Amino acid sequence: MESKKIKATEYAKKVKDISNTLENLVWEIISELRESEQRFRSIVEFAADAIISISPDTKVTSWNKGATNIFGFTEEEALDHYIDDLIAKDNVVEEAQKLSQKVIEGQSIRSIEATRYTKSGSAKTVLISASPIKREEGSVEAVSLMYKDISELKRAHEQLVQTEKQATLGVIAGSIGHELNNLVGGLLVHAKLLQQYYDKPHKVKEVTEVFLTNLEKVALHGKNLLSLSTPTKPRFEPLDLNVVLKDTTDTLVLSGVLKHIEIQEKYGEFIHYINGDRHLLEQMIRNLEINSAHAMKKDGKLILSSRFDEEKKYFELEFKDNGTGIDKSIQEKIFEPFFTTKSEGQGTGLGLPIVKNIVEQHNGYIHLNSTKDEGTTIVVGIPVVEL
Repeated sequence: MESKKIKATEYAKKVKDISNTLENLVWEIISELRESEQRFRSIVEFAADAIISISPDTKVTSWNKGATNIFGFTEEEALDHYIDDLIAKDNVVEEAQKLSQKVIEGQSIRSIEATRYTKSGSAKTVLISASPIKREEGSVEAVSLMYKDISELKRAHEQLVQTEKQATLGVIAGSIGHELNNLVGGLLVHAKLLQQYYDKPHKVKEVTEVFLTNLEKVALHGKNLLSLSTPTKPRFEPLDLNVVLKDTTDTLVLSGVLKHIEIQEKYGEFIHYINGDRHLLEQMIRNLEINSAHAMKKDGKLILSSRFDEEKKYFELEFKDNGTGIDKSIQEKIFEPFFTTKSEGQGTGLGLPIVKNIVEQHNGYIHLNSTKDEGTTIVVGIPVVEL
């Protein structure tokens, strides 16, 4: 009997020890969770980005200091208000509401560029990321939104784009100046001929036709120079890339930039449209073709081709030259801003980074394959759209 009491006492002691251990473990876990929550709250609260939570009806349930700094609303002003009523207005309201609907339905989004507005009405360019928080059965309980203010970065990029456009303009203007001199010289000669042939109608007609042809070329040069020097906001529309490539190439040939190299055009016989900004795509093509021309000696060869990738549903442009090529040791750097292989004063180092950015703006890709002293091939792919 005594032995049973001792065993019961020992058992009770062990149970108590286990209970105490479990209790200590639970408190330790709770303490760690509290510390983790505090760290998380601290990170969210003092993050430079706007980190916002919304409920399934798109009302704001949390609003950090980053959101206040970017959008101007205090936490008290933002809580329990519809997110799109706070930071969307005018022409972006419909786009903002569609985006909110997507995330409420459970879709995650990552780094979508958009315009949103501050309390004072100022426009901000932001990158939006969103992650739905789901219940166990799969329905959305809340959505975590993050807005990164890239307004200053966007302005700096636009300045770089304009700098590169001016550099490109300088290259083209030098060639156009020579062409214009030739054209104007020809116009003066034909103007004098008109004076001499005023009494010979058939000669007047013949000279007038040449005169008008040359004037049209002068007008085209002027139009191209104006399009280069005037910055425009991106305007996306359905485009046939074959047409854009051919028109841009013809302009460079006419201006004289490409007239000393052989150009082979191998465009695919198909029509697939992409959603693009014509001016940006023309700038991309100009930069790539001028780069190729600079990399080649006289009588170099530039092969331009296009194809449709049936599997990926991408329209691809290929620029292949037999120029000096790019050493493998620097191929990873050529898309970095201000890196250039050209001699001092010949290049800004902005052309290829801007080309890459234009491609990314069109949700495309760019691949480079180059061998020193043999040539370079660049492939640009842009997704097609169904009309």
